[in-house]
Amino acid sequence: MTDPTPRPETEVEAAWTRVWRSLLVRGIVLVIVVAALGMGIGRLAAGTPGLVGGAVGGGLAAVFIIITLVTMYLGRNMGLTTIAGLLGVGFLFKAFIFMIVIWRIKDATWLDGTVAFLTIVVAVLGSSIVEAVTVVKGRVPYVDPDAK
Repeated sequence: MTDPTPRPETEVEAAWTRVWRSLLVRGIVLVIVVAALGMGIGRLAAGTPGLVGGAVGGGLAAVFIIITLVTMYLGRNMGLTTIAGLLGVGFLFKAFIFMIVIWRIKDATWLDGTVAFLTIVVAVLGSSIVEAVTVVKGRVPYVDPDAK
């Protein structure tokens, strides 16, 4: 029979949980800031199409952060090399999404292309900075003495 009581969280698992939560909070802040600034500045600069362009950029920021959160959640109990590989694949996937979105909206008349492009670039750079800061500041031990 299995024991119904859950095992206690190890030190490494707790550290990954802190890193994941930190990325979640920073990602939410990034998405709100990029969407609000992109939509606000877009509205002032180009009217309603600028507002929509800023919203597209804010939505893409959310997609980028979600991809990283899912990657880190799936790799939380794997080795650091595996997580680094997963994050690299996630980066390539984000680049692919970026290219597809730019290709699809380049001739759109319902949004301002300049505002959308600039907001998307800010979203890409911002999500990369948030991810880098979170990983650098995250203290995850290499060895888990409590692992069984």
